[in-house]
Parts: sequence; structure tokens; C-alpha cells
Amino acid sequence: MKKFQKIALILSNKESKEVQEAVLRTKDIMDERGVSYFEVDNLEYRLALTYPETIMKEIASSDLIIAFGGDGTFLGIARKVHQLNIPVLGVNLGRLGFLTDIDQRALHTRLSEILDGQLKLEERFLLKAKIDNEFRSFAMNDVVIHKTELSRLIEIDVYVNDHYLSTYRADGLILATPTGSTAYSLSTGGPIMYPSLPAIVISPICPHTFSHRPLVIPANCKVEVVTSDREKTPVNVTCDGQELFTLANEERLTIEPSEHLLTLVHSEDYHYFSILREKLNWGNQPNTRR
Repeated sequence: MKKFQKIALILSNKESKEVQEAVLRTKDIMDERGVSYFEVDNLEYRLALTYPETIMKEIASSDLIIAFGGDGTFLGIARKVHQLNIPVLGVNLGRLGFLTDIDQRALHTRLSEILDGQLKLEERFLLKAKIDNEFRSFAMNDVVIHKTELSRLIEIDVYVNDHYLSTYRADGLILATPTGSTAYSLSTGGPIMYPSLPAIVISPICPHTFSHRPLVIPANCKVEVVTSDREKTPVNVTCDGQELFTLANEERLTIEPSEHLLTLVHSEDYHYFSILREKLNWGNQPNTRR
């Protein structure tokens, strides 16, 4: 694999002392190898759908992106840059770290190995959300349709590939990628899906009908959601819990995979099962010796 020559460092908050220390250690490693780099403060653009054109051009000229922050920062960065087809490495400065799996305590060792070519690449797909064919946002984890008021069910009709699936009366509905299957969907009883699976899980939130269970469908499906005739008020739609917009009566929400994949960079010894054991606090020892 070719060596990385130019790296984009995207920071959750450049004023954070913790971020500054991690970035300084990263720069030392890159300076030792003669790698060029530049910084982007993501905080300034956290609520934007994309970075300004000048910054996007600069990022597009790099061959690796390193995201400093937690999973929330990583999700926001992924939505903005995944169409550039540049691999992204996450340095975990947050709490959970499902996506930002390089621990800052092992930053020097792990980053040195990765810059020396000892790494794994993994592709993940994102969802694209449109309302009446107008693009609204991408989502790496999930698209959630939910109520706008407290203590009130919503009623929505769902279609998959133009075929009626069901009418859901619930607190909401989650459409999650395999990446997002360990997020909000998991708390509703949805399954954990291996990240490389080409699938989407539809998970109702507190459904009124017990038989409405999480449903896994192929990733290449087009899912459409409309409020039912009995739903008189608009409902909210969120992407990754960060982008918020409204689905009004007679509008149609369309969710389908993005045309572009996101490539994640991992350490050479990375394995998803290890992440599950660590982050979900599963048992670390098998019952029998092998």
C-alpha cells in the first residue's frame, strides 16, 4: 500500500486541551516521517451539511483524514466527507468509541503502525434522506422519525420498494445501518448487525402493537415514509441525532443508500468482536479453554 503523503486533521474542538495534546503528538509522528498535514476545526461547521468549498478542496487533496473526538464528531465528519472517497481514521477522545477506535493512550504506537502501512480498511455505507425528492441529509448511523410532542404516538405508513409494508403506531421509527445497529436501534430491541452486512434494520420505538418487531431488509431497498391520513400534525426526522427537519402531512420521506461508501482505517489487529466485548462489557473469557 502506498504511503500517506498528506493528511487532513479534523478536530472536534481546537480549543480543547485534550484535543490539542493528541494533535501535537500526531504532528510529531508525521513530522518524523515527512508527512504534510493541515487542520480543520469541525466545531465551527458542526451544524452545516458540508464544509465550505475551499476546505472541501483542501480535504479532497489529502489521502487520509484523521478525526479527533468522539463518535458524534466522527458521524458529523463522515456525512460531510464520505463522498470524497478518502479513508478516515478515528482517534477516540470521547466516551464510547465504536467508530473512533484508536485510543489516545496508544496513539503513538497505533498511528506509527498505520502510517507504516500496518492497517486494515473497512467500507461502511451511509443512508441518504430526501423529502419529496429534495435532499436533506446523509446518515451513517440512523434516520429516526419521531413525535414532536410529549406523550403522543405517531402514525406513519411505510413502503419498501413501492410495496406497502405496514402502518406503525409508535413513539417513532428507526432505520439503521449496520454501523448504527449498536446505537439507538439497539435500545429498542433491534439486532446487532456485522458492519459489512448489506442490510438496514427497521426498528419501531415503543410500538402500540406488540407484533411490530424490528425487521431487517436488504440495503439496496428504497424505503418511503408518509404520515397516515389520521396523523394531523407534522413529525420530526433526525439523522444521526444531529440533523433535524420536519415531515409535514402529504410529504414523502425517502431513505436509500448513498451512492458513496466510507472507508474506515483500523489498526492491523482490529476486530469488531473485540470492540463489542469492550464497549458493551461482554464477558472477556470463554467458558472453556481452547
